[in-house]
Amino acid sequence: MQHVNSSNSSVSTHSLPENLVASGVLGMCFALGVPGNIAVLVLLPGWLKGGTFTPRLMRSLAVSDLMTLLPLPVWIWALLNGWVFGLFLCKFLSYVVYWNIYCSVLCVTSLSMQRYMQVLHTQTWAKLRQRGQHRLVTGIWCLSAILASYTLIQRSVKSEEDGKLHCTQHYSSDIERVTTLLLETLVLFGLPFPLLVYFYCRLHQGVKHSTFFNSHRMTNLVARIVVTFFILWIPTHISNIVLAAAVLLGHDGLLWFGKAVRNIAGALTFISSCVNPLLYAFSAQVLWQSGAFGGKFFLF
Repeated sequence: MQHVNSSNSSVSTHSLPENLVASGVLGMCFALGVPGNIAVLVLLPGWLKGGTFTPRLMRSLAVSDLMTLLPLPVWIWALLNGWVFGLFLCKFLSYVVYWNIYCSVLCVTSLSMQRYMQVLHTQTWAKLRQRGQHRLVTGIWCLSAILASYTLIQRSVKSEEDGKLHCTQHYSSDIERVTTLLLETLVLFGLPFPLLVYFYCRLHQGVKHSTFFNSHRMTNLVARIVVTFFILWIPTHISNIVLAAAVLLGHDGLLWFGKAVRNIAGALTFISSCVNPLLYAFSAQVLWQSGAFGGKFFLF
């Protein structure tokens, strides 16, 4: 505690501008996303009575989004005042956030795959049955837990340039840092986004002449889902690539720029967790109007 006090007293109490912006974005995400995802979880039991698999994936996505958003007040405080919650909470909360971020991305990707299989390959999808569907959801959570495990090792509390303690990633070497940044970009964006585009495009091509779908509404909905995912995640992965390049090149200016935008870019990814309920509501409205709500043509 003495070290914390001496560190904080040696610098100005004003927070960096990028931290103020990131804190504002995170506060908005918490205020909008927590009630929205709770509302989704409250409404889902009625949909689950129909036995469709899509609401089960939606429930997992809502739970992962909610668990990602709930610790935000702690992170907002840490951005503005430094980390004062100890090493255990640093590792634990970081792991929870990363675990649920991985789970959210895998759920969104699985939703696109599930719609494609259920609509265009009905017989193959029917063979999966309820037990197989339950195993798929369980597998998503287990795989996400494994993918996020590196945060338990890398996260630590240390003093930064502003003189405050921060809960940040600690790398034993530049190679470890570059590898971590590139693997995060690959797993969270490089693989899921092409799959999203592929399954959505194939689905649209396969059902554009079907009487169960309104082609124009379907096109707009697909565009919103894919573009929203792209816009909210691409800044973080650009900053990852910039940081990796800066480390490899030993470019201090590029490294400073990457660090400056990382907090803001990271805050933007949390917006996807509070936007998802709005996309669900819009999807339900579109399909209700087009007469495709329910059954094997249940879109979301």
